[in-house]
Amino acid sequence: MSAFNPIKIRQAVEEFTPRRPEKFHELFTAKDVIVELRQRRASYRSIAELLTRHCLPTSKTTVASFCHKILGEVKRTRGRPPREQPAESETLASEPAPPMVQPPTGGVTPADPNGVETPPIRTRGPRIAQVRMLKPQPQGT
Repeated sequence: MSAFNPIKIRQAVEEFTPRRPEKFHELFTAKDVIVELRQRRASYRSIAELLTRHCLPTSKTTVASFCHKILGEVKRTRGRPPREQPAESETLASEPAPPMVQPPTGGVTPADPNGVETPPIRTRGPRIAQVRMLKPQPQGT
């Protein structure tokens, strides 16, 4: 083994060129075809089937990723658009949130000053039956 030569290493570093990522390497040969088909409103599936029939096996997902990342097509979102968050000025100007009220335990309902019972305050989440609060059903024969 020869000794370390920093001059040869520097020369190798200067000549170094990184290899192109091979993710879409095969599809670059068909880029013009894909662009033309997309202009004619061809689906990703039909483009993938056409390329597969002509000796370039690929999937519709790969074609879609190629179109989004290389051709710059906009992704369409499915479903409902995301909810808009209120601006900071609106949240700062609004009143502070009321403190969380815990539901009463033991089945006791709170009473207002007039002595009228009010239903317990419900929190969000699943409603789980409290078996100890259920009245037994008469069993008929």
